Amino acid sequence: MRCRLLVNLDTDIPYWVSLESFLNNFDQNDFHMRKVQNVADAYLESWFCNDTNGNRCFIIPPVSVHDGITQFISGRHRTAVLMRHLKELPLSFDSRFISETDKQWIDSVAFRPIDLDADVVELPELPIKQTLP
Repeated sequence: MRCRLLVNLDTDIPYWVSLESFLNNFDQNDFHMRKVQNVADAYLESWFCNDTNGNRCFIIPPVSVHDGITQFISGRHRTAVLMRHLKELPLSFDSRFISETDKQWIDSVAFRPIDLDADVVELPELPIKQTLP
């Protein structure tokens, strides 16, 4: 399923992050805090919306960074589903309170910025549900 990408907030900065970088550089204790290893291999309808042209868009999971330590705002489940199928993950970073040091950290662990006007993601064909167990 080919989707355009959107951020949750205008202040979120979207990046492609390799799975390897995610596993090596993101706080895995924070990520696994909500039992993301036993998630259903499906999407929630609320992870998608349609843009003004009627294109299906995927809302990128947001993450905050403070002193080089990541914390998921929401999106653990989305990330857990995506990491089973993609080598590069779309993630967005909350920039409202970000320091220059944290901006440099993001640039060092991210593969490249996401161009919301041009980039798309090829999501695996999985069921889309209203609720997940």
